Amino acid sequence: MKKLTIVLALVLVGICPLVVEAQENSRVGTCAAQFLKVGVGARAAALGESGTASPGITGLYWNPAAVAAVDRLSAFFAYSSMYAGLSHNFLGLAYPLGAGSAIGVGITYMGSDKIEITTVDMPDGTGAFYSLSNYAVSVTFARYMTDRLCLGVSAKFIQEGIYREKARTLAVDLGSLLDTGLLGVKLAMSLSNFGGNMRLSGPDLRVSHERWPEFTGNPSVYADLDTESWPLPMIFRMGVSSSLVGMDGQIAKSETNEVTVYADATDTNDSLLRSNFGLEYVWNNMVALRAGYRGVVLARDEYKTYDTSSYAAGAGLHYSVGGLHLTLDYAYTDYQILGNTQQLSVTLKF
Repeated sequence: MKKLTIVLALVLVGICPLVVEAQENSRVGTCAAQFLKVGVGARAAALGESGTASPGITGLYWNPAAVAAVDRLSAFFAYSSMYAGLSHNFLGLAYPLGAGSAIGVGITYMGSDKIEITTVDMPDGTGAFYSLSNYAVSVTFARYMTDRLCLGVSAKFIQEGIYREKARTLAVDLGSLLDTGLLGVKLAMSLSNFGGNMRLSGPDLRVSHERWPEFTGNPSVYADLDTESWPLPMIFRMGVSSSLVGMDGQIAKSETNEVTVYADATDTNDSLLRSNFGLEYVWNNMVALRAGYRGVVLARDEYKTYDTSSYAAGAGLHYSVGGLHLTLDYAYTDYQILGNTQQLSVTLKF
């Protein structure tokens, strides 16, 4: 296990500079599987997508190391009604193995409403329809290496499809989470979607080809159009959270009131370096109010082409009955010209 810890740490530290270096050459909009960049969970959404340093089952998406904090069988479901008729869903299960370890499974799915097929000859529609269907399935293992440091890794299968064409690949996520023990400060890093390229293939890319048209009598042969391959959106995140009010509060100590601030820096190989911020108030571990601001560009953007910063807000309710713990979360996010989205998520602990 110590060898595994060293390997994960070296890989994470070694790859991060490559992500930063990629920003020097603009690669905006050059990656496939963009649905992998859509945040998961209403709580994280309401905090401006600053979820890297939050321990728990949502680490199945944000930071695999955070899954180590799961102390009982847990289930998580999130639904987001998005712009342009898209919906985004996530289902996760996590289970503690003992000795500070936990495993989990996560399924991400993004789909669209039915879209009518049009052609040059029939611009008003052919009567046939197609849809978008993207998903990713991940398996996560996380472990506390010390009483304050945990590491995690996820292996995932990714498929992106439109109509009858599909693209598939494999990827891994790596993460770390450190509880500093100083005034409730937590530090986290994660690297997501480190894997192969994606290339569309399918029956509609098959064409009939006449290799020697000048010679009559030669039968036509079938050929497949050679599509380009595109990399995954590799995401490097650094996050920090700090307790202002609470058991370890920097400003005040309290058993019934908690105020925590969150901040993330996100660097993607097909976008600009950005930052996200969030503030959360929790009363009696029952009611939570949240606000956040996401997408603040930290890199140079001369024409403000990719300035998509916007606000978010939300609330949560936690209720326990017997041995069952239920948490309901809601978030509202403004995406400027794309409109707004609403997200709901449910967490169950058995």
